[in-house]
Amino acid sequence: MHRFALLASLAFLSGCGDDLSDTEREARNRAAADQVRALNDAPPPLVEIVPEPLLLPEIEANDLYGDGCAYAPGTSMGTRVIAREADAFMKIDDRVVRFAADPGSRELPDNSRSLYNGREYSLRLTIDDVEPGEEAGANTEGVMSGTVYLRDRWDRVVYQGSGAVNCGNL
Repeated sequence: MHRFALLASLAFLSGCGDDLSDTEREARNRAAADQVRALNDAPPPLVEIVPEPLLLPEIEANDLYGDGCAYAPGTSMGTRVIAREADAFMKIDDRVVRFAADPGSRELPDNSRSLYNGREYSLRLTIDDVEPGEEAGANTEGVMSGTVYLRDRWDRVVYQGSGAVNCGNL
């Protein structure tokens, strides 16, 4: 116990000899604050997303019928994204996520859009068979090819998939 008191008093006294001027103290505080800010602003490790297919129960529960485009990336025919005029839907981690259409983005077939924004992610859609300005907004029946890009809030691609796009009355 006596040793602890001696060590504590030495530690207390060692702090007394640290005479810093106000400008040095401010510089040290600024440097420490900059380090904390840099650590807080750093994005977390990238977590890749694997979207799940939107099945009939989710389609019915969210009333995902009407004109729009269904994206089924890869070789699966399971729809991963349903894009409509005002919104798009995707199933992530067993939950159906809604994205709002960006009205300033490029118009794709069946009044769908090329960009949708959500709370946690943004969704960018492309259709390879449609040239800019060609058939934009038209009812395009049939299967085309396209790509889905899902980005996190740091604008990093967390999912990318290319495959079949079916536009028309869903």
